[in-house]
Formats: sequence, C-alpha cells, structure tokens
Amino acid sequence: MPKADIRIPPLDPADFSDEQRELVGEWTHLNFSRVIVNHPAAYRVFLPYIDKMIRQTELTPRDREVLVLRTLAFSDEVYEAQHHEMIAHNAQMSDAEIAAIRGDGAGLSERDLLLMRAADELIASHHLGEATWAELAAHYNDVQLMEIVFLVGCYTVMAMTTNSFGIPLEGSDASFERITELRDYT
Repeated sequence: MPKADIRIPPLDPADFSDEQRELVGEWTHLNFSRVIVNHPAAYRVFLPYIDKMIRQTELTPRDREVLVLRTLAFSDEVYEAQHHEMIAHNAQMSDAEIAAIRGDGAGLSERDLLLMRAADELIASHHLGEATWAELAAHYNDVQLMEIVFLVGCYTVMAMTTNSFGIPLEGSDASFERITELRDYT
C-alpha cells in the first residue's frame, strides 16, 4: 500500500499556541510532536503513554526494541523505524540484528525470536496464542507480559498515525542531532 503524502503538516514552532509550546517543550525538532500537537488533548494523553512504554518500561531495552522494530516492520512504517534504529544501536544492537528483526530472524537468540513471534501474533490476530503465552510467561512477570501487549499495541497505533498522517522524516542533520541529544534512554 502506498504511503500517504503529508496530510497533517508539522506545525512551525513559531505558530504554536502557548498550550502547544508548553506541551512540546524542547521536542520542537521532532516532526511527530509538531504534528500530534495539532490536537493538544490527544497529545496530553498519548505522549505520556508512549513515554511509559519506552522510557519507563520494565522490559530490557533490547526486548523493547525487538518488539518495537518488529511491529514497525510488520506495519511497513518508516518514520518511527528510523528513530528506533538509532535507539536500538544505543541499546547495543548491530545492523545485522536490526535487519534480522525486520526480516526472518536468522541468527537471533531464541528469546528474540519469541518476542518477534509475539509481536507477529498480536498484530495478525490481536491475541497471543497459548504456546507463545506460556513461553513468554517462563521469562517475564505479569507486569512485563502486560507491557509486551501494550508496547505492540502502542507501536501499532504509532504506525497507523505516522503512515496515515504522512509524518515526514526530519530533514536536517541538525534536527536529528538535537533529537539525539534529548533522548536520555537507550
């Protein structure tokens, strides 16, 4: 399916209302923030949810990134995938591992393959099968099991959002450099 052209353009920070300026804060270089802030009420709800699933998760950075990258690949998403490739590198993942997560999983650990299967099942059927649940439960506590489902759901919504709104990649190296500086997590 072809990607949408820019349907909801990123707001110019000079055009932000006081509320939008307060919501976006230092993240003015992030096109995602500059698009979502068009709907301040949704921004107030959605961004803390993303933050909980990414920066405050009980999953390891690697497990989180396996789930996120697989979800974005399954959804044919580009914008967040570029950002999470950088985050995955920060979590000590190699280009080969990232490519394997996006592909057939060749060379990855059994745990990575289990997480990939979980993401695939959740996206395809909105349900984890009994065998996958049992295998996950052998490695993760109840909160982590819940976060696996929440994280795949969150990034499915992210993929629908970026793909449908046509959120463009940041255009300059300076913008991406500033975003990198603001990320204080792996």
